[in-house]
Formats: sequence, structure tokens, C-alpha cells
Amino acid sequence: MSKDILPFIPHEEVFFYDDNKTGLFEGYKILGTIDDLCQTPVCNKIYLGIGSVGDNSVRNRIYEKLKRANLTVSPLIFPSHICHNVQIGENTVIGLGSQVHHDCVIDDNSVLSPRVTLCGNVHVCKNVFIGAGAVAIQGVTIGENSIAGAGSIVIKDVPANTVVVGNPAKILKEC
Repeated sequence: MSKDILPFIPHEEVFFYDDNKTGLFEGYKILGTIDDLCQTPVCNKIYLGIGSVGDNSVRNRIYEKLKRANLTVSPLIFPSHICHNVQIGENTVIGLGSQVHHDCVIDDNSVLSPRVTLCGNVHVCKNVFIGAGAVAIQGVTIGENSIAGAGSIVIKDVPANTVVVGNPAKILKEC
């Protein structure tokens, strides 16, 4: 997701931290690990560019480290259609071309990938990842720590800690 975020951030403000890499990313220096950032913050505006690799645990651990260091991740909302009466929590990402219709609630630490559609009165609970092109019909709840795979059509509530995929979305596994 870092490549998705870069075009929306002024170049003079870009610094990278990564626990798995050293050197450069897209021509920008990686300054250290997330732990380094927590110990010596270089700025007060942080964007988190990590998606989900089968579960949300890596992203959630990073949020917890940042929270303990009194650092918050700025919500990042790419050009999208956001209707009235929508609540968006902290540390959220809403991908390019998404549609979030009336009365939706997106809790903290959640990611909506590009072209996600929430049809109205949808509740996206904390720590949820929704893959590109997924649709949640009106009135459903996607439970905490869950993942809705790319292209999924969510027509009923998703229990917490599950991965759903398909049309209609069905439980693939617990996470």
C-alpha cells in the first residue's frame, strides 16, 4: 500500500520506517524500524501503508506500538465518494474510488482498499481489512479483526475474527 500512498503526500514530508527492509524504498531512505520511530519521532503526521496478509495482526501490532508512544496515524482518504452522516475512526485508510454511503460507521484501524462500496448503514468494526472491489450491502456489520476478500459481496453480518470471500461472501477461515 505504500506505493498507493506516495502520490498523495508531498515529497518533502516523506520518511519511511520498515521492520523488514533497509536502504531505499521508491528512492526514499528508510530511516529505521517502527520501534525507532516510536523512540524518536521525526514528524507528527504518520500514514500507515500496510495492508493485510491473511490476518490483521501485523498492522494491529504496529498501531499498538504507535499508541503506546502517543503517536497516531492520520486517516488517509483517497478521492472517494463519502456521503453524509458517515463516521470514520482513527488510523483508517479509504482507498481510491471507494463509495461510503449514508449512515456508515468505520471504526478505528480499518482499511478499505480501492473501489470498495459500503451501501449504507454498514458498520465496519475495529481492525477490519476490506479487499479491492468488495461490496457490503445495506445494514451489515463486518466484525472486529475480520477480512473481506477482494471482490466479495457481503450480504450478511461477518463474525469477528473471520475471513470471508466470494459472491455471496462465505467464511473461508477464522483468523
